[in-house]
Amino acid sequence: MPSHRLSNSLLKLLYRHTHSRLNRHNERLWPHVRVGRNAAGEIDSFSYRGRDFALMNAVLTRGCRSGVGHIIASGPSVNDIDYARLALTNVMGVNGAIALTDRHPIAFDTYCFNDTGFVRARPQLVRRIVTQDLLLFTTPLSLWHVLQQMPADDIRCRIFLIENPQFRARLPQRSVQAVLADAPAGALTLFNEARVLGFAHNIRQGLFDAGTVAYSALQIMAWLGHTEIVLHGVDLQDAAKVPRFYETPADTLPTTLDQYLPHHILPAFTAAADLLAGQGVRIVNLSPHSALVADRIDKRDWRMLLDDKPAGNT
Repeated sequence: MPSHRLSNSLLKLLYRHTHSRLNRHNERLWPHVRVGRNAAGEIDSFSYRGRDFALMNAVLTRGCRSGVGHIIASGPSVNDIDYARLALTNVMGVNGAIALTDRHPIAFDTYCFNDTGFVRARPQLVRRIVTQDLLLFTTPLSLWHVLQQMPADDIRCRIFLIENPQFRARLPQRSVQAVLADAPAGALTLFNEARVLGFAHNIRQGLFDAGTVAYSALQIMAWLGHTEIVLHGVDLQDAAKVPRFYETPADTLPTTLDQYLPHHILPAFTAAADLLAGQGVRIVNLSPHSALVADRIDKRDWRMLLDDKPAGNT
């Protein structure tokens, strides 16, 4: 409602006048969001306008899953996969992947979105996600935007809150050096300090952002314990020109994927693939023309998933 938007804008302006720039990333959360933390500084509670939300942060454990896990993104190559012939389990959707259920009987048991632009621009898709019985990984800010769009009682999913380790909810921004100094040993691996590229082994300590939600999903799936992670629709090819699988040319949202691709997305995925390979985790990319090419990422045809047989035997 216009009055709601005006109130939020006024609160944001007041916040900017009463808080330092190191707290700028929290301007939407104040004053209605409260974020509780444990002794290690990890999120363990969340409330909005005095209402507490049950979180999975203290319940879910690292390595609680195993085997093959799937990440379904929104690249147009998804249109070429006949999901009706597949019986997938351990499926994580990101952003608009939920639209696949209009055509195929896919069961998303986990989901991830951390792009507030997506939440604001695609409220119908967001509603379909959060009203399902699945486990959602999202940020406090994204959850705040969801709560601007719909009543809290309509949310049916279970929630695990994630965050950027530099820009934690309701805490001041901190340097990369401070992030590494504060994190427990083995929780985070830094690949490139200047571009803040890294990998989270303990997602409760924060997730590194490489410019695509698929990279956040990769860190989550590895933390959950999957030893093979299959990427669907992670095309990353001419993203600014080619619509997502659920879009039309007239209904395409802007994207920054092309901007982040050469210096953030590709280096992060390449380093992560090398790191995970050393831990016995394999990444498989089903996109035939994906820009994501690395020695440690296997490019395969989707038919490899039929009956768990190699593509050449199907």
